[in-house]
Amino acid sequence: MQSAQKLTQQNQDAFSQFFDKYITSSNKLQTQSVRELAQKLAIQYFSTQLPPRYSTENNLRKKNRNIVYKQIETDAIEKAKAQFKAKKERKESQQRKLPPVPKKQNSLPRSLSVQPPIKCLSAQPKRSVPYTYLYYLGEGNNHDLIKQLLDERQNWVQVKDVTLKNINFKWQETEKGYEYRTLAGNFKDSTPQMLNHFEFHIEISNKYYLAQNFKIYCEKNQLNVQDYIPISFAIECTNQNLKAGLFQFLTFYRSYCPQNQLQELDKTIKSYQFKYGTQLECKMDQYPTLFAGENLWIFKPSNMNQGRGIHVVRNLQEIIDIYNRYQNGYKEHLLEVKRNEKNEIVTKIIYINTLMTEQFVIQKYIEKPLLIKGRKFDIRAYVLITSNLGFFFFKEGQLRLATETFDVKKQSNYIHLTNNAVQYTHPQYGKTEEGNQYNFDQASQYFKIDFKKEVIQKLKQISLLVFTSVKGKINKYKRKNCFEIFGMDFILDVDFKPWLIEVNTNPSLEVTSKLLGSLFPRLIDDAFKLTIDRQFHQQKSPSKYQFLNYSNDENLWEYVSQL
Repeated sequence: MQSAQKLTQQNQDAFSQFFDKYITSSNKLQTQSVRELAQKLAIQYFSTQLPPRYSTENNLRKKNRNIVYKQIETDAIEKAKAQFKAKKERKESQQRKLPPVPKKQNSLPRSLSVQPPIKCLSAQPKRSVPYTYLYYLGEGNNHDLIKQLLDERQNWVQVKDVTLKNINFKWQETEKGYEYRTLAGNFKDSTPQMLNHFEFHIEISNKYYLAQNFKIYCEKNQLNVQDYIPISFAIECTNQNLKAGLFQFLTFYRSYCPQNQLQELDKTIKSYQFKYGTQLECKMDQYPTLFAGENLWIFKPSNMNQGRGIHVVRNLQEIIDIYNRYQNGYKEHLLEVKRNEKNEIVTKIIYINTLMTEQFVIQKYIEKPLLIKGRKFDIRAYVLITSNLGFFFFKEGQLRLATETFDVKKQSNYIHLTNNAVQYTHPQYGKTEEGNQYNFDQASQYFKIDFKKEVIQKLKQISLLVFTSVKGKINKYKRKNCFEIFGMDFILDVDFKPWLIEVNTNPSLEVTSKLLGSLFPRLIDDAFKLTIDRQFHQQKSPSKYQFLNYSNDENLWEYVSQL
């Protein structure tokens, strides 16, 4: 008993400290009395502090052990209670010395006699710090225009490190480097990001996939694909697909070959051991503007733009030669020119690029195109697709004219290819009309029709139909916060029938005329209002970029439909 009391004296201080620390940091006092808690803790505490002999000696009776533990409990509890009571009294004494807290008075009604409260620094409301948005801008295709439009917006800051994870918006010529699978904004509580390309835009911007996808869509919906796109054959250079594609093309090509070229054609087919069919529905009467006795075709690599790699071919041997050159690495001579303020060429640079591709499209050349002042032209229209597959059509565009007079028998890219990048290198570029371009109002005046109503409306419907054909593919994983602007190229034949030639990702934004100098800023600025300005809040304001006779309050992107 004495040894137990001695143990009690030695451990009471330690237990008191333990007990005091426990009750000050625990919420259990709200539901249990101090005494009950002290009893429980004393048993737990001293059962671990007793010497081994108290728990292991067999000669100690159960009754004696209970007496020892009870004595330990009683002494420890009394001391702990006393310390707790003393601490509570000290705290109450300190609170009595503090001045009373004034009660909140009811606010008086406003009157001229009421004095405004005195303002102090601590009472000033906190000002919300504006959120900063980060953007990364790839170089090329007039990226200075994109920088200008973003810098004019509130709280946007450019960064140079593309690997940063907190970039809110990326704009590049291509989707190279975009990590769609880890794109922030597709997950909860993540920093939203936006990209200017869809993950699978090649389903429509690649010439090969455009021809394939639109053909399949038309067959499923009982439409005639050749009512919208000139007769096309998509060829892939694998053994099986190449033979199948060439068989279809040769069957068609031979059927419309002029009689004076047929013998030479058969020699070429025989020498390469090609095969062809003989049963084919006649298209000459159905599409007379495609056939004017020359049997011209366009050979196009699937993944090029700005007229690169395109050839107008007149016989099968030319097609075979071009195909072989691509298989071995086609050496492209790309001419780049620089002009002065008077639009005179001051420098010429020739680049030699090696082009390789395994996919081609052989498309029927429109041998009877509509002309302006004896020259061929095409129409560039613009489509915006938002992340939820909203389809917008820009109300304005441009007609791009060739520099040289049209002649179906002559071989010259300055006659047959109306791309601005091709025509810009001609010495006479811009001599007849600035930038070799017309706007839609000028086209109305020239043709003496309502060009927007009779032509552009048709282009809009064809564009919607084509994008509908890939609505399940272009964003098949439903990535959030992507959008893209596409350039749609059309040609009118002499009957004013529009033909879709191709769909371009990253359409050119290079300014070569006053028309483009006012068109492109408004086109991009209005597109941003429908995309990034809705994701990253901006105050609504009129456009700063006046275009023709349109109001600055009007967004020129017309919503047409949901894909």
